[in-house]
Amino acid sequence: MADTKFNLKEGSINFWIEKHKVEFADNKITPMFQTNSPEGSLFMVKDNDNKLKFFHGYLDRGRTDVEYDVSGLDPNKRHMFTITWSMKNKEIIMYVDTKKVASATIAYD
Repeated sequence: MADTKFNLKEGSINFWIEKHKVEFADNKITPMFQTNSPEGSLFMVKDNDNKLKFFHGYLDRGRTDVEYDVSGLDPNKRHMFTITWSMKNKEIIMYVDTKKVASATIAYD
């Protein structure tokens, strides 16, 4: 995603990773997406510890991270990833294949 206008206070991102596109247990860094706005940014990466990490950063307010170990995901299958965030509800939730797998509390307004 390029720099764009998006709602940093409330939103969701949903995407598919097709089979054979990502090795989930290869101990390599695989960027998923990054987008920026004047207020902050969203970033997701499969890190070298085989965890999928999502970062919600709000300038001058803070950052909230959510992570999930994806080393057990089958790279021969298609997987759906969804991230929702709500500053009103103070929560970020990560879903993999429609199942809630991780969440974090947003500590800033």
